[in-house]
Amino acid sequence: MTCRPGELWGEMVKTEIGIRTAASYFPRYRLTGAEIARSHNREGGRGQRSLAGPDEDSLTLAIEAARRLPTEALRQTKALVFCSTTAPYLVKNNASAAHAALGLDPNVPAYDAGGSLRSVLGVLLSAEPGTLILAGDINTSRPGSPIELLHGDAGAALLIGDADSAAAVITGSVSMTEEIQDHWRDPKKPWISQSEDRFPVSRYLSLLSDALKDSQVDTCDQVVVSTPSARLTKAAGKELAALGTVHTLDGVGYAGTADLLVKLSDALAAASSGHTLTAVSLADGCDVLTVRVTDNVHGAFHPGPIGSGVVPSYLDALTWRGILDREPPRRPEPRTVSAPAAMRGVKWKYALQGSTCLACGNVSTPPQQVCVRCGSTEHGDPVVMTDKNATIRTFSVDRLAYTLNPPMVAAVVGFDGGGRLEVEITDTDPDSLFVGAPARMTFRRRHSSGGVHNYVWKATAEGGAQ
Repeated sequence: MTCRPGELWGEMVKTEIGIRTAASYFPRYRLTGAEIARSHNREGGRGQRSLAGPDEDSLTLAIEAARRLPTEALRQTKALVFCSTTAPYLVKNNASAAHAALGLDPNVPAYDAGGSLRSVLGVLLSAEPGTLILAGDINTSRPGSPIELLHGDAGAALLIGDADSAAAVITGSVSMTEEIQDHWRDPKKPWISQSEDRFPVSRYLSLLSDALKDSQVDTCDQVVVSTPSARLTKAAGKELAALGTVHTLDGVGYAGTADLLVKLSDALAAASSGHTLTAVSLADGCDVLTVRVTDNVHGAFHPGPIGSGVVPSYLDALTWRGILDREPPRRPEPRTVSAPAAMRGVKWKYALQGSTCLACGNVSTPPQQVCVRCGSTEHGDPVVMTDKNATIRTFSVDRLAYTLNPPMVAAVVGFDGGGRLEVEITDTDPDSLFVGAPARMTFRRRHSSGGVHNYVWKATAEGGAQ
């Protein structure tokens, strides 16, 4: 990827990278210190972290963040890049599924860039206007690990724009690299490992001090710090407090590749025109970004609500992560997705596009060659159902169906403007459901079989998902 040309001033790269809009998404579930302590027969336990549900992964988290961006902005996407250290696939391009789910034009290229926490910085600092950056991570730690409660799950989306019309502008950056063996993951294991967290702190603080000198930042309105170490976060926060107010985001945990974008989006949402921010990332080196907020900031940033969430049992959390191999439901396992069928119906399966009859106006979901109401074969433009308001027409609670989060709730939803669809309800308490309840669509993973993930659109009752 070609680096953006900038005017070198010492070690500071002076450039202007416009941020047009950004958003974040947090799962509904939370893993609390109290639940972990209870399961390990320990006293106390404070704090909480975000926890992805059994039908979520790093890709669905990133897509849900992108869906929070204004539709008009998404239509101007010229390239898409997906960053993650926990991408659902290797070899296969994960960004292609995001491209399909967002209904982007086939001429828009989509690429993966991941494998390390720092990958999102490389994409951000070299992106051209029109680049949509998606980031998402599912962070798993060994049960009983000190970082089990410190790393959370989240998705983020950021659209690069022209500096002249952007809501915020990255005015400069300093990047320093050093080999530090502090956090890593064996590709053959699901959990993150860390070394003794005291030894790298002094080295990181030294890098931070040098980077701040090169950036020549004396003061700012807010400081954003992203690092996977709690000890380092606290130490760096003390050093950076002299510059400005250190922004905090409680209840989520370190969100991997999405962490910096999540915190930056949250900070910019509360900023005013003329404010300045200093964003710091400490992972295998140090990156310092200086950010200026413009007059276009109002309504440009959409951080996801965190809320208190729902706390599952610790055993359920381990099962969802695949760490605990529990007896599955005594039902036939789902079949592997048919690749040819998925490819033929990609606009319906991923983008959820229905069809409209020009003769009678009936909306068909899925799209039909012949109108089921009047028999006409004349159809207009495809109708995207993902952002339409929906209402639950009927539902059924099934306590025997195959699911990692019983019971399964099947429902028929009706869309405003026409069209009905049978879907699975997720992230919703079955006891709170009722006919006529408002619902919205959400992109999820139904199941995995044979190493293939079956992505579908589900629905959540209003107030269910965060």
